[in-house]
Amino acid sequence: MTFDVKLTIVGNTQVGKSCIAKRYVDNEFSNNIISTNGGHFLKKSVEVDNKKIRFQIWDTAGQEKFRSLASLYYRTALAVVVVFDVTRQQTFDDLDFWIHEVKAKGDQNAMIVIVGNKIDASEQVISKEQAQVYAYSENLKYFETSALTGQGVNEVFTYLAGK
Repeated sequence: MTFDVKLTIVGNTQVGKSCIAKRYVDNEFSNNIISTNGGHFLKKSVEVDNKKIRFQIWDTAGQEKFRSLASLYYRTALAVVVVFDVTRQQTFDDLDFWIHEVKAKGDQNAMIVIVGNKIDASEQVISKEQAQVYAYSENLKYFETSALTGQGVNEVFTYLAGK
């Protein structure tokens, strides 16, 4: 039996949403990814616990001028990945906006996870502990990733596939 899972990736611009999606789907990293305008669609099938999951991954634009469009993608999503950049405080501060938006306008049964990306960078300003405390306060699961090295990326999607 195959289960289709619409998954949307949201967060501020330049946090690595497209890079995480590309790393997961193609196991590749590119420094030449152009900012997403609107949304970009990718897909990948996996098998978890003897069930086949077909992820329909919607990578959304993070720029403020496109924020209203993001809800078109997460409104019917079964899973939402909210990404911030561990090297940029503002992207962490804006988690409140993204999580409130997804909870208010998304499917009430959607799984939401928080991802701190760019953990390979030396200039981290958000600690793992700080992000975990925030995620716990929102009753959400927290993951750390590096789209550059691939660290932690598969774990996010494997967790969601298992739910």
